[in-house]
Amino acid sequence: MRILWIGGSHPRHLYYANRLNEAFGLAGAIIEWRENILPEPPEYLSATDRNNWIRHFTNRQNKETAYFDVQHPPQCDTLTVNHERLNSPESVGFVKQIRPDLVLVFGCGMIRDPLASEVPHAVNMHLGLSPRYRGAATLFWPFYFLEPQWAGVTFHYIVSEPDAGQIIHQVRPKLYRDDTIHDIGCRAVLAATEAALQLVECSGIWRTWKQKATGKNFLASDFKAQHLRMIYNVYQDDIVRAYLDGELPGREPKLREQRTNLNRARLFRSNNDG
Repeated sequence: MRILWIGGSHPRHLYYANRLNEAFGLAGAIIEWRENILPEPPEYLSATDRNNWIRHFTNRQNKETAYFDVQHPPQCDTLTVNHERLNSPESVGFVKQIRPDLVLVFGCGMIRDPLASEVPHAVNMHLGLSPRYRGAATLFWPFYFLEPQWAGVTFHYIVSEPDAGQIIHQVRPKLYRDDTIHDIGCRAVLAATEAALQLVECSGIWRTWKQKATGKNFLASDFKAQHLRMIYNVYQDDIVRAYLDGELPGREPKLREQRTNLNRARLFRSNNDG
């Protein structure tokens, strides 16, 4: 199977690409060079909001280093682009050269025409449980709204609307009392990556679910430094502990899962490993 990966350049993105490459050997990768993982705080912030900003993004960088180590682009045919060139004729030409059977996406900008027409059945690994959390920063917003149990990952087909395609599989990390917001974010990627390896094994026989319920499509511009006050000033990044101790009641998400097919994939891999 010829697999093309399209994604971002941060450690969590490249970890996913490298695990796929180790397991299956990627035919090619399109890497969008992303913004600095440690962005500068806006000048207009108060001292409190500035400190929260620095704390939040420094902690993210440190956790990603701890969970994913140093990651380099996968050893395969690679096209590196910026945001403006992601959906360019150059990317289209690269896809035609690779001739993929399966396209997996994680961490790049929206795939639009002309690239979208070349990858009509691409599968996105979205860091958020769709349809409740779609769009940007969708592992942050469950913490802001005090429902960390809704921090998870959705595999879905790409369509013209953000994170709205048919769902293939969903996964969320186990919660532990000492988890911070960034522990959950990193372990969500780890859990989803392992699920992706199994999904590839059983590709072609996936069950899918149409997204019927409405949720919130968060924009990057929705996030403001002041939202971090809920995480750090009100709850001291202790929201998971508060939820597990019953201080933040809320319903559990109903995940869409390829249970039968993933069990087949585990059996397949176990038999071949043996």
